[in-house]
Parts: sequence; C-alpha cells; structure tokens
Amino acid sequence: MHQFLRVVPAVIAAVSGPVWAADKPVTFNKDVAPIVFANCASCHRPGEIGPFSLLDYESARPWAKSIRQFVAERKMPPWHADSSKTRFLNDRSLKQANVDTIIAWIDQGAKQGDPADLPAAPKFNDSWAMGEPDLVFESTREFEVPAGEQNIEYQSIHLSPQVTEDLYITEWEILPSNRKSVHHANLVRAPVELQPVGIGQAVMKGGDYIGSYLPGGRPMRYPAGTALRIPAGSNIQIQVHYVGQDQPITDRLRFGVRLAQGRVDQIVRTCGTDDYAIKIEPNGTFTMDTEVTLNFPMTILSSGAHMHTRGNAYTTSVILPDGTQKLIADVPRYDWNWQSNYELAEPVQVPQGTKYHVHAFWDNTSNNPEAVDPTKAVTYGPWTENEMLTTWSHVVLTDEKLGLKVEHGRVVGKFDDAVDSVHPAILQTLPNTFSMPKKTQTTGDE
Repeated sequence: MHQFLRVVPAVIAAVSGPVWAADKPVTFNKDVAPIVFANCASCHRPGEIGPFSLLDYESARPWAKSIRQFVAERKMPPWHADSSKTRFLNDRSLKQANVDTIIAWIDQGAKQGDPADLPAAPKFNDSWAMGEPDLVFESTREFEVPAGEQNIEYQSIHLSPQVTEDLYITEWEILPSNRKSVHHANLVRAPVELQPVGIGQAVMKGGDYIGSYLPGGRPMRYPAGTALRIPAGSNIQIQVHYVGQDQPITDRLRFGVRLAQGRVDQIVRTCGTDDYAIKIEPNGTFTMDTEVTLNFPMTILSSGAHMHTRGNAYTTSVILPDGTQKLIADVPRYDWNWQSNYELAEPVQVPQGTKYHVHAFWDNTSNNPEAVDPTKAVTYGPWTENEMLTTWSHVVLTDEKLGLKVEHGRVVGKFDDAVDSVHPAILQTLPNTFSMPKKTQTTGDE
C-alpha cells in the first residue's frame, strides 16, 4: 500500500527548469540534505514506510531519477489538499524553491559535494513518532496476518487497561507492530465492550470516535487549551483492516497518549459523515453530495476522509443557516495511499444549525491508474475492490470554557473563571448510513 513507485502515466509532463545559475553547482550535502532531512526523512529512513533512506547520499543517489519525477509531479512529499485555498498547520508540501533545488541537483548529475557541508542527520524515536508516551494502551490479543491475503475480515480488538478515572489527553498515536500490514484502523471509546467494534456502534452506545490510523498518518496533537476527554469506565477499542504482505506477520497494536498538563477549556470531539449509497458503473465516474447538521456552535479544527482506490477528490465545506458557504478543505488529488488529517491553521467557527457538507468524486475509468478493474461496477463495501466514504472533522464547542486545572491528565481543580458545561452525547444529526437517501450517479466520460 505504501508505495513510492506506483504505476504512473508513461509520458511525464514537462517541468520548467529550476531557477539556478548555470555555473552554480548544487550538491546533496550542501543544498539537498537540509530539504530532505526536514521534509522527507521521517518516512524515508530505516524501519519506516519509505522504500529507501534519505539520511545519506549513498542511499539516496540510486533513486535520483525517481526522486526527480515524484518531486516534479508533486507526488512527494505526499500532500493533496489545495493550500492556496486553506492554510494547514501540517502542510508538508515543498516550496517551489525546494523543488527547483532538487531538480537542479539531479540535472547536474546528483553530486555528493563536500562532506563538511553535510548537516547533522535528524534524530527520530525508533518506535513512537511522538516520542515516548506517558501512557500506553495495549491490544489484548495479537493477530496473525496471513501472507498475500487481501480480504481479511475486519478485526475487533480491545485495548487495556480500562479507564478507571477521567483522562485528558493532548496527543496520541496508534502504533502497529508492522505499519504496512494495516490498511486502516478506527479507534473508539465506549462504556461497554463492542462486538463488533465500529464508529456507529460506539456512538450509539454513548461513546465516541477518537481517530484513525491511516496511510501516511502522523501523531494527533490538539491545540493549546484543548484536550481529548476519555471518561471513567471507557473501553478503548479499535477496528482494524489488515492486508497481507509477502510473509506472514504477527501484529499487536498499541495506543500511546500524552497526558494534559495545565489549563483545559475545551474538549476535542468529532463530527462527520458516513454514506453507503455508492454505485459506480463500469468505466464510469460517480459524484456524491452528503451532509449532516451540527447541533451546537462549533469551531472546526481539521478535515479528513477515507475512500478507496477510485477516490479522486473531495471537498469539505460548511453552509451556515443564512446560506453562506465556507470552505474547510479542498482535496483535488485524493490518494488512497496517503490519507491525511488536514489540520486548519485558521479554525472555522460556525453557529448551531450549520450544515457540514461533503462533495466527493470517484473515477472508475482507465484515466485512473489506481482503479482496480474499470470494467467492473463498484458499490460500497469494506474491501479494496469496493468503495467507501467516511469523513470527519475534529471540533470543539465554541462557547465552552471549562477552566479545568489538570495534572498528569487528571482534573485537580478549576480556575475561578470556569463555566460549567454539559458533555453532549451527539453533536450532529445522524449520517446517511442510518437513513440511506438516494444519491446522484454519473457515468461514462462525464
């Protein structure tokens, strides 16, 4: 799944030459290493999902032509949202000057340069990208991922320990034993053990969706003054979609957290859509518009979506009660290999009654090299040959001012200006998985 070299069109679009003087040499050690250390090495290093390391010249040099192609086409680093419309805190796209530098280096022969120019390599934690967690929840069982098997039944896995007192969390990470064996995984909390585990099942039992492990995902960190609350009595549970690799793999998932310290005013929650009404004709395209209504004044912090190989683009927006529309995120180049949670640099405040709207597009034609078999019709389903549309945003209640004094994730008191607030069970109307309205379908070359 996490592949750097994918099937790409045979003809690569021409790229304008870099802005470099012809007599100015560009080398890996002086010019390129600072760029790839800062933007690429977190994935392209030993033990991570990148197929080669960029921590040294010897490892990078054999891949020079591929690096040029993927950087020039803006396929690496993976970033698929339109940052000209919305600014994102976690934008990992390269600036044009950096792209020009890498292209110039390769066009000049990909030379190493003076060893004295090489900066110190970045230091990474060998397991947790977030650094060592304060608390780790362990899955209660291992799972044997059979070699080569793609249609593995979704696994419902429970984590321990059970939460015995309210916990407030500011950062978290889901860590499989082997990243490549996990297609995606949805993490939830609920007051009871769920069978099966699922987002809808958790919400209907009085729990909530925490977040997902997705290709290319990084640790989730919440803004200052906010935290994820896991109530006492919660069971942490995860639904995992495994995929077989070349060899059998034994996986045991872990959920690591950083505990809040200091003042917490707002609790981070999630809202979003889920829709089963997907029907794509052979050699056709499909467009869907789906939405829910938000029941409280909210501030939207992020946007994300999960589709499969035919997923081509999506846009998340909000429609205010007066009809005004605001963009949350426009993702014109959705790539199922890299499914990001786009964190807004400027969170969007919306009033009660706002429509949370998602417009999505699928391409099941030969124009999409990721389409498994364009000659076959496609409907909703859990496997790669099926399609899905699950979207989410992390949100806070705009008017919430809890004024909690928190130490090591536990409330020890309140500030004088604290305002008591309820913890609503449901922030929105139910998604279309519960009501299944008819959706519009398009086919052919439209």
